[in-house]
Amino acid sequence: MAYYELLANFVARDLKTKYRGSVLGIFWSLLNPLLLMLIYTVVFSVIVRIPIKPYPIFLLSGLVPWNAFAQTLTSATTSVQHSANIVRKVHFPLEILPLSAVATASVQLLISLVLLAGLALVFQVGIGLAILFLPLLVILQLVFSVGLGALLAAVQVFFRDIEYFLSVLLTVWFFGTPIVYSLDLVPARFRPFFQANPMAWLISSYQDIWFYKRTPALVPLLGFMLVAVATAAVGLLVYRRLSRRFAEEV
Repeated sequence: MAYYELLANFVARDLKTKYRGSVLGIFWSLLNPLLLMLIYTVVFSVIVRIPIKPYPIFLLSGLVPWNAFAQTLTSATTSVQHSANIVRKVHFPLEILPLSAVATASVQLLISLVLLAGLALVFQVGIGLAILFLPLLVILQLVFSVGLGALLAAVQVFFRDIEYFLSVLLTVWFFGTPIVYSLDLVPARFRPFFQANPMAWLISSYQDIWFYKRTPALVPLLGFMLVAVATAAVGLLVYRRLSRRFAEEV
């Protein structure tokens, strides 16, 4: 029970730190995806003219979970490094550090999903029964984020270049995931490379339930489930092994 309270305190600290001095505070969690939606909508539906309507809902159904994923990895990667004073002086389960980053991002994800639900009604897309799969997708995303975030956080302690490499990786990964475009717009010869991307499996499942209002395709969903569980197992194992030396390195 004490560990749950400690985790809650870390999450509260992260949220307060993130929005300290901001007039709108946590409402930036709503405004950020909304502003990005407006920019991408103008670029890809007015200038580039991607034939997807209503494009804002298609875009947000992938952009909202992606933003949460990217923010989670970014904050989780430096979570140990930024808590160096605590790591050196206080004994506690160090797994709480990347977990708090994931939990903080999950709060922002849930707020953004409320925005997405409202816009789905505004654009008359509606919300179908497939929305019942949404909790499963969120849980799988968090499991995957915990594993990958813990792995990167552990490696970052020893190799400080990881956070800079990650920013480049996330940019490439974003455009290699069908978020601003649909997979059927990718030339057939390149499509297998995009289909091998685990985040494409997750994002397509989100698009299924929000934009197409249908049950997520079974193969991508099961594939991502296996990847998420395996990543969590490997990531947490590596994190525990390396955490014995954190106090010496940070």
